[in-house]
Amino acid sequence: MAATFPYTHYACSCSELTTSAPSSITAKRASLAPVDTSEDSTFNPHDPRANYALSPLDRLLFCDECEEIRCQRCYGEEIIHWYCPTCLFEVPSSAVRSDGNRCSRNCYNCPVCTAGLAVTAMPQHHFGGEHDPPEDTYILQCHYCDWSSLDIGVQFNKPTKITEQLARHRKHKAASTKSAQHLDHDESFTNLTAFYKEQLSESGDLQNPYSNSPYSSPSNLARIMSLYGGLSVNALKKTREKPQPMREARGEKEGALTYSVDDKVADDAVTKSIQNLSWDETTTADQRLSSPLNNDAKLVHDLWPVATALRTRKCRRCRFCPQYLSYPDPKVKVNNLRYKIRVLALNHIPRLGIRSLQAILPLPNPSFALRAEDLQQQQPDLRPHVTQQYVLTIRNPILEPIKVTLATPSTTPGRVASRVTILCPSFTVGPAGDVWDEALSSSTNSMAGGGRQAALSSLTAGESLDRQPEAGKIWERTRNSTSVVIEIVPGSLSSPPSIVPKTQAELEAEELDEGDEVLEVPVYVRAEWEVSEDHDDVAAKKGMLKVNIDGEGGKVKKECAFWCVLGVGRIGEG
Repeated sequence: MAATFPYTHYACSCSELTTSAPSSITAKRASLAPVDTSEDSTFNPHDPRANYALSPLDRLLFCDECEEIRCQRCYGEEIIHWYCPTCLFEVPSSAVRSDGNRCSRNCYNCPVCTAGLAVTAMPQHHFGGEHDPPEDTYILQCHYCDWSSLDIGVQFNKPTKITEQLARHRKHKAASTKSAQHLDHDESFTNLTAFYKEQLSESGDLQNPYSNSPYSSPSNLARIMSLYGGLSVNALKKTREKPQPMREARGEKEGALTYSVDDKVADDAVTKSIQNLSWDETTTADQRLSSPLNNDAKLVHDLWPVATALRTRKCRRCRFCPQYLSYPDPKVKVNNLRYKIRVLALNHIPRLGIRSLQAILPLPNPSFALRAEDLQQQQPDLRPHVTQQYVLTIRNPILEPIKVTLATPSTTPGRVASRVTILCPSFTVGPAGDVWDEALSSSTNSMAGGGRQAALSSLTAGESLDRQPEAGKIWERTRNSTSVVIEIVPGSLSSPPSIVPKTQAELEAEELDEGDEVLEVPVYVRAEWEVSEDHDDVAAKKGMLKVNIDGEGGKVKKECAFWCVLGVGRIGEG
């Protein structure tokens, strides 16, 4: 995957490339049987489908009920409500379709630059300055491109109910040009709706309103109506007639737009006017598609204000259980990004990070960077068959200490095989607590030890600066993180020379594809921890977690396992 080195990407359990099968409760809810996977199989980051299975940790969610990582394919989105981003007025779902997914209040955008329009009082110099206007007059004005409703000859008598006043202006303008042009959009839509309602009633779909009744058959209805005198013989014969199929609309009276000779005259007039105008005075495709009222606009001065499109607030729900993964705050406010429920994966699973053990140059000051490439650290290519040592740091986001076990293949999968060795694959990571807890504990230890040597040992974690990595020992430990050393021997991009000449097919098979030179190490992470039985009694009874009650102290064991990929760098030529 294209990213800045080094990086860490996580694989969701829903991918076919992962060896960990879904839990029993997840498979039961999904009506799927657990997939039998081989323990020797390894996640291949160079597989073509790996790009769709790996994601950064900040883009993943976590399901508390299934105890699994959830990616974009594992959760569904549901609309909570609609609202206008300008006035923040919440629109009921029943009125969204009738309003065309637009705000029906005084919120409009500029048809030229899409900026917000403001209701402004009409200045007196527009009336000549000699006489005051007979009444207050208002216009819609854009403070970005200086467009106003005066460009289309529209003025308002009051600053409220702009939508109703715009509708009256459009009807008046359509009535004045009705002989030479088509009906306006609203009137055509009204005629089309009335026509299809009539077609539905005539086709027989609405003849029987009691379709769910046990007496809905024609024979039963005819017998009941004949007993109680509800229908005559002629009416019964008419009901038995086969309904006529629906037909399409014809003509403007039924809502269909047709082409006539008058349209050709109008088009010729528009063509001649465009020839005398500049390119900026004609409309673009985005401007015509911004609103149904502007679909037929050829010139800029024919554009009408565009009502602000509504926005939605959505919640995310797990596809395998009814658990909410994120639920925004229902109160719509300015810059309100709060969530009532938001279960992020980075708050529930260990976070891995890798860096080179050798000292590297610090990043330059971003204030002096002239290009975007200068902000990225230029890491040299890895030399083949040269052992490189890296520090792998695992951070614990939960409030309980965890036991972490790392597993990785001896050689990385792919066309270029590299050897990987983790010096300390099993260790513990401390709990995540308050930041001041570590500072207080460090100061207490330094005072108890006394002297400069104790303070220096607390800052350097009790290790000398010239220490060497050792097998079975951790490299560094902090409050909620533990670092271990991992050794990597990059493979060679070219195959070893051979005395026997190779065929053309063999040479083509040895050619590397795009991305084969990238060194990516798949790591299988398993974390185990214990919580009190009272703290998680509800989840343990539901069987949603892999738990084991040991009976001593009321502790419940939990575990979480997943695949992740460490992007180390690019392998250079030998």
